[in-house]
Amino acid sequence: MSSEKIKELINRYFDNELDKEEEIFLFTQLSQVEEAREYFKQMNVLSENVKNTFVEFPPELEEDILNATVTGVENKKQFTFNLQSIFGYAFSVVLLIISLIIYTQSIEYKKDIEMNIQQINQQNKILEMMFHSLPPVEVKAKFTNDIIIRPTI
Repeated sequence: MSSEKIKELINRYFDNELDKEEEIFLFTQLSQVEEAREYFKQMNVLSENVKNTFVEFPPELEEDILNATVTGVENKKQFTFNLQSIFGYAFSVVLLIISLIIYTQSIEYKKDIEMNIQQINQQNKILEMMFHSLPPVEVKAKFTNDIIIRPTI
């Protein structure tokens, strides 16, 4: 097996990514290859040094990081006027004015419709009163020709 593959297995071992079969294969290779054993020892020393030098970061550091991000966000919130933003604001103002005009016209149309409905209702009441005030009419039909139906066989 190539030394690069063995080094990859060793790296995965220290990252706790090897399964049992690969781990057994790795240790058999370490017993046979001197170069692999040296690399394993170096990685083991490196891993131990990292574990020994690990220091938990102080709470003040977290506060400093949060303050730095907040001030960074505040700096980004400052408006810079460029041509696109001016056109965008102007376009939104024009749309707002147009929508207000259309809204006021719709209110006027609503009032006109309500007034027309009231007039139609009044006219309907007047027509009903006129219809009920007329005298009743009696219609008599007179047949001048008698209709005779005769069965023929």
